[in-house]
Amino acid sequence: MSTWNGVAEAYRRSFATLCAGTDDTLVEATGPAHVHLDVGCGTGSLALAAARQGRRAIAVDPDPDMVAVTRRAVSTSGLDVDVFGAGAPSLPLDDSSVDAVTANFVINHVSDPRASVRDLARVAAPSARVAMTIWPASPGPHLAAYASAAEGADAVPVPSSRLAPERDFERSPAGLAELAEDAGLRTEHAGEVHWTWRVTADDLFAGIAGGIAGPGRIHQAQTEAVREKIEERVRGLWAHYSADGGVLTFPVTAVLVVAVRP
Repeated sequence: MSTWNGVAEAYRRSFATLCAGTDDTLVEATGPAHVHLDVGCGTGSLALAAARQGRRAIAVDPDPDMVAVTRRAVSTSGLDVDVFGAGAPSLPLDDSSVDAVTANFVINHVSDPRASVRDLARVAAPSARVAMTIWPASPGPHLAAYASAAEGADAVPVPSSRLAPERDFERSPAGLAELAEDAGLRTEHAGEVHWTWRVTADDLFAGIAGGIAGPGRIHQAQTEAVREKIEERVRGLWAHYSADGGVLTFPVTAVLVVAVRP
């Protein structure tokens, strides 16, 4: 699996703004709640969105750099959010201790998705909602463009980061809902959510150059000459999505599952 160690700033500048596109959707999906746990909080935007709704927000992430970024965001927000280092499937919280749980683009990154979803279900109180997003199997246009650019630049391949078959799951609404059901949750909604991501080419490329996820792993494995070829090619492909002022606008699709703890 990909690691996020040491890439928090690159993530904050790039893909964090992409993932934040579902923040309000997830808060709304969890319904009325007093204690809201956000697992894999990243830069803290979702936990802060929950706190703005008057919830007692708890934000956890296994990466210390992400925890530090979230703490900085909380310190300037004036909101009350508890932030500490932790992650599923080893959440240091009591059973049935929170009223809402969110995991925004987390289950697609963990090494044991089933165990992780079971841990989310464990800490959820009866009637609490667990809302999760993942990326679907087909990459978005921003990543498809990078894959095309890398192929055109004769980039060397990197080892697959896919899970072993016995741990993997179908990256679809049905696949994520199956994990929820296996964890003892009752699925309320399994579908897709759509939005438009606005980002500059410089910020998006900063995330890839910084080693974020699959494209970042590929990019860092290349020689400097190949990286330059990829960058030139992918910026040309991204230009097709350029709007006024040079900002890129990408259509985005994600999987959303909302389930209830009986």
